[in-house]
Amino acid sequence: MGQTKKNPILEKLGLDVEEVRAAFSVPAPEPPKKRKNYLYRDDQRKMNRRMNMWENLIFARFAGGMHPKQISHCIGVSEETIRMRLRINGFFSSTS
Repeated sequence: MGQTKKNPILEKLGLDVEEVRAAFSVPAPEPPKKRKNYLYRDDQRKMNRRMNMWENLIFARFAGGMHPKQISHCIGVSEETIRMRLRINGFFSSTS
C-alpha cells in the first residue's frame, strides 16, 4: 500500500484513514491516470478533421484581432497548432 497523509484530528482519536474508510465503506481513491504526451493515429485523424472544419474560423478570428492563444482555447487545441495553420496559410512569415 502507498503511504497515506497523517490527519491530526484522526491521530488525536487514535484512528487512521484506512480505518475510517473501512468503517464508512468508502473505497480508496484511484491513483491518477498517466497521461500520454503524444497523439495516436486515431487522435491525429480527429485533430485533422477538427482543424479542417475550423480552419476558416481560425482565419476570421485572427483577421478580426484575436490572439492565437485565445483561438486555441475556443477550439480546444494547442496554441502552436493555431500558429502553424496561420503560418502555412501565409498570415505571418515563418522567419523571425
